[in-house]
Amino acid sequence: MSQRRLWNKDFTVALVISVFLAFVFYLLVTSMVGYAVLRFAAGDTAAGFASTAFVLGSVLTRPLAGKLMDVVGRRRLLTIALVLAAVVSLAYFFVDTLGLFILSRLVHGMLFGAGHTTLNAAAQDLIPSDRRSEGSGYFATSMTLGSALGPLIAVSTVDAWGYEVLFGISLAFSLIALVGVPFLRLPERRLTAGQLRDALSPHPRTLADPDGFRMGAVIFLGSAAYSGILAFLATHAEASGAGASSSPVFFACFAVASLSARLTIGRIQDVYGDNVVLYPLFVTFAAACLLLAFWPSVPGMVFAGLLAGFGYGSLITCAMAIAVRTAGLSRVGLVTSTYLLSMDLGMGLGAIVLGAAAGAWGYSALYVLCAMFVAVAAGWYALVHGRFPRAGRAGAPRRR
Repeated sequence: MSQRRLWNKDFTVALVISVFLAFVFYLLVTSMVGYAVLRFAAGDTAAGFASTAFVLGSVLTRPLAGKLMDVVGRRRLLTIALVLAAVVSLAYFFVDTLGLFILSRLVHGMLFGAGHTTLNAAAQDLIPSDRRSEGSGYFATSMTLGSALGPLIAVSTVDAWGYEVLFGISLAFSLIALVGVPFLRLPERRLTAGQLRDALSPHPRTLADPDGFRMGAVIFLGSAAYSGILAFLATHAEASGAGASSSPVFFACFAVASLSARLTIGRIQDVYGDNVVLYPLFVTFAAACLLLAFWPSVPGMVFAGLLAGFGYGSLITCAMAIAVRTAGLSRVGLVTSTYLLSMDLGMGLGAIVLGAAAGAWGYSALYVLCAMFVAVAAGWYALVHGRFPRAGRAGAPRRR
C-alpha cells in the first residue's frame, strides 16, 4: 500500500513507537552486564549472556514474525508483542535468580523482535514507492536516536539513582510505545490460498527470502564490522592512550553524522540510483575503521565517528530500501525479517570473531579486519546488485 504523502499520521505514529522501542533496547543492552555482576555476582561469561540473550531472542523470532504477521494480523501481532513486553519489563523488578533474569532477557528479546519486525514491515507499506529510500532513512532515525541517547540515559540513571529506576524508565518507555498503538492504522494484507499455505508451512524456505539475504549479506558484514566498534572501542582507546572517555566522542559524532545524512541520502538514492550512494558509503565506513586502527586519538575518534555515521548509519537504510524494492511489497514482511535477522547475526557473530582476532593480533589488526569486512560487503553488493542497470540512475524510481 502506497500513500500519497510520506508524512501522514500513521507513518508519524509508527516512527514514534519505533523510537521508544529503540530506547528500551539500548537502555538495557548497555547496562545489563553491570547489573548481572552487581545483583547476582555473575562471572564474565554469564553476565555477557545476560546482555546478549536479548539479541538471541530477537534472532529467534524475527523469521517467525515475518512469516506470520499477515496470518495473525499486523496490528494484532504488534499489540500482543508490546503488551507482553511491558509485562516482562515489570518482571525485572521481581526476578531473584540469575537464571530467571537471563530467561526474562531472552523472552524480552523475542517480543522485541516480533514487534520491531512487524512495525518495520508495516512502515515500508506506509512509504510511497517513489520515496522508498528517503522514507526508510527517516524511519531508521529511531534506532539512531536510541543508540545515541539510550546509553547516555542508562549510564546517567544508574550513576544517580540505581538500576531499579532504570527498570522503571524502561517500563515507562514500553508503555508509551503501547499507548501509541490505538492511534496507528497498519496496512493489512489478504493472503491468497497459496500464500497462506506458505506462511503456515514449517519448511525452512518459508522462513527467509532470497532478496532479503542478497542485501542481508551486505548488512551482515557491515554489522559485523560495526560490532567491533561497539564492543571494543573503549578498550582500544584506553590501551592506545587516548583514554576510555574518548569513545563517547566517537558515538556523539556518529549520531550527528548519521542523523544528518539520513535527511538527504535517501532522496539522492531515489533520484540518482543506488550505486551513486552505496559505493561512497562503503568507502567512508572502511576509512573510519582504518582511522580507528592507525589514529586512535581524540581527533581520530571525531573523524572516524563522522565517517562511520555517514557510512554505516546510512548503509543500513539504503540497503534495506533496495531489498524491499527488488522483492516487491507482496513479500515485504519476509524480506524485512530476513534483512533484520542478518543485521542481528552480524552484530552477534562479528563480536565473537573480532574478539578472537583482538586477542591474537591486537586492536589495530581488529579494525583493519573490520575494514576488510566492509570491502567484502562492497564486492558482494557489486556482484548481486551494483553491476545491473537497475542499480544505476536509469533504474531509480521517479517522483510523481
